[in-house]
Amino acid sequence: MELQNKGKVSVIIPNYNGGDPIQKCIESVLTQTYRPIEIVVVDNASKDGSFEQILKRFPQLKAIQTGYNSGWGIACNIGMNATQSDYIALINNDAYLDPKCVEEMVKAINLHPRYGSCASRILLWDDSKTIEVCGLDIYKDGSSSGRGRLQPADTYMKIEEVFCANDCCCLYRREMINEIGDYDPDFFIYCDETDMGWKHQIAGWKCIYTPHAIAYHAHSRAAGSYSAFKAFHVERNRIYICFKYFPVDLLILSFFYSAYRYLYQLYLSIKDKKGALAHYRKQNSLFSGVMILLKAHWAALMKFPVMWKRRNEMKPFKRLSRSDIFELFTKYGISTKQMAKYE
Repeated sequence: MELQNKGKVSVIIPNYNGGDPIQKCIESVLTQTYRPIEIVVVDNASKDGSFEQILKRFPQLKAIQTGYNSGWGIACNIGMNATQSDYIALINNDAYLDPKCVEEMVKAINLHPRYGSCASRILLWDDSKTIEVCGLDIYKDGSSSGRGRLQPADTYMKIEEVFCANDCCCLYRREMINEIGDYDPDFFIYCDETDMGWKHQIAGWKCIYTPHAIAYHAHSRAAGSYSAFKAFHVERNRIYICFKYFPVDLLILSFFYSAYRYLYQLYLSIKDKKGALAHYRKQNSLFSGVMILLKAHWAALMKFPVMWKRRNEMKPFKRLSRSDIFELFTKYGISTKQMAKYE
């Protein structure tokens, strides 16, 4: 194979109550055309017997137990630090890969030496004719959205740079991780990849998207697409991102952008019954949503000193100026209307 000399790939699969889907996930990795490749499953104290089933059925993989539910980022960090490969592929336990997925990601990331990550074309598990995400766009309140969400699978067919990859299925260059560091352990779940995207962008690394690397994902299977749990962590973590990366003037403005987004989401949920808030209100009261927002903002503010410290820790490898950061929104940003419509 022409890519065999490009280096070893470690596939990290964090697991928490992965059930039957994680077995299909592992099977799909074992049938990858790329070599050399290794599989590392990091189990977050699963209670459904999935980890024991994995050990029995796939004795050739490396299995690590955290002993508690550490969340996505810490589990990924444990897996990455347990390997010494040239590339790191991260795969959700409820996703499975096309046989050439890893090969195509390695091929794309090697198109330029400053491509530190590669985004795949992720389709819905139960509807392979529909896109879940093809890389991420960003909004000026720290939020991010998946490109192509719920659009036909044959769109976004161009190899191109994106802000960052969705870590449901992505590839990182080890050299980049060694420079910028691991996932932020305080995110727990959601927005981890956006945080990693900001960190590698300010360090001068880029992300390449390839439509030829295909994965299939059961969207938000674990926590629910519009659950209170997800709403809290998404809102808290996008504020963390503002604290860590935004210039001070944009950090202040981010609260106005988020207020504008909330109002637009409320308007769309009432007028057209569209957007994430409309779906959330089908299962929860608007009052509960307001309380979640207040709780998320308070939790984020309590972590402000920690996030500011991490902001300062990134100065040694920061290569982007204030104007460069604003340029990222010109290149990869989306409008308030687009963000409010996102489902």
